[in-house]
Amino acid sequence: MKQLKYFFFALVCTLFASCMGEDYASPALDEPPFGNNALKETNVLTIQQLKDKYNNVINNSSMEEVTEDIQIKGIVTGNDIGGNIYNEVSVQDATGALLVCITQGGLYGPLPVGQEILISLKGLMIGGYGQQPEIGGVYTNTKTGAQSIGRMSRYIWDTHYKLLGKADPAKAEALMETFDISQMSNANYLAAHCGKLMKIKGVALKDADGKKVYAPDDGSVALTANCANRAFTGIDQNSLVLRTSTYADFANTIMPQGEQDIVGIFTRYRNTWQILLRTIDDVKVAETETFNVDDLEGTGHGTIEDPFNVARALALVSSGNNNSETEVYVTGIISQVDEVSTQFGNATYYISDNGDTDKQLEIYRGYYINGEKFTDDNKNMIIVGKKVTVAGKLVLFKGDTIEFTTGSKIISIE
Repeated sequence: MKQLKYFFFALVCTLFASCMGEDYASPALDEPPFGNNALKETNVLTIQQLKDKYNNVINNSSMEEVTEDIQIKGIVTGNDIGGNIYNEVSVQDATGALLVCITQGGLYGPLPVGQEILISLKGLMIGGYGQQPEIGGVYTNTKTGAQSIGRMSRYIWDTHYKLLGKADPAKAEALMETFDISQMSNANYLAAHCGKLMKIKGVALKDADGKKVYAPDDGSVALTANCANRAFTGIDQNSLVLRTSTYADFANTIMPQGEQDIVGIFTRYRNTWQILLRTIDDVKVAETETFNVDDLEGTGHGTIEDPFNVARALALVSSGNNNSETEVYVTGIISQVDEVSTQFGNATYYISDNGDTDKQLEIYRGYYINGEKFTDDNKNMIIVGKKVTVAGKLVLFKGDTIEFTTGSKIISIE
């Protein structure tokens, strides 16, 4: 009886083995084990083209289902490897960037930095979260029933992306840009660059004192969605912050003092830039660079003997090398006059190199020759077309206006 039992057992095993066929145990070793390898590149848009197509949806912080059979292709520039970027990856190409939101942890495994991916968008949601472009699913507020752009399930995501080649961190590094602090409040710059991997140079964390950490959860810092927003010295917190999750691996790391070069994913929440570090290695002591004013656009050295022209004055501030406490001299042609006040004795006007109203330097509430106040006798000297040399302190006002701050004086006028 036992022999008969073993015979039938061997027969069943043989039948199962024959059903599997020769190819059953031969995996496709040349295909990635993640995503949808059946996807083919068809109707691929650049990320900027996609953002332009859904511009109104993104700007209104609403969402819409993609019903067309369109795709995008890009490089993963940030993921959750450091615990600071949660349930999302940043994807970037040569034209722009956006976030892809997925209800899945450990995204750094299948989607490491430098991995190129193809995304099939049909059936996914696209929208703006605080005007930050995102691809994902629908989020429903359980209390109010309101819906907004949110995360897609990992199962949906698996059918909508394909890995292209092997990950190469150098591909992400090649896409990194330097953040232009002079354009920080420029709406077009904000829309074009949000979501990108960028670097901001030579900034200091305002609260860094050798003791405070990035994101404490002890109540010492106000949190929004379990994140601490840290301000930078000399920069309006409503314009730019470093945003760190209390769940980040480096949340309780002491913030470094002094000037730093900071790399991260530069997202937005409405008009506020929010830098998301990927790992603690994204913060490094600022590199010392030898600055030479002659390397800037324009002419002059800012002295009374050799004043800057307007182009160089603007370039100096934009480069981040301007000392707002140092008096400099700039020569230009009056291109616009806003006000000459005999009541307060000052004037607000603009100068440019050619007298046109593009590439102007604002002279905010400046005084007449050698600091004299404007009166009825001299107010008519401030007219479009006059050439002036002005001495004062250059500043970047509210992140988007380069000006001589109040108190400047005319040295010569002709």
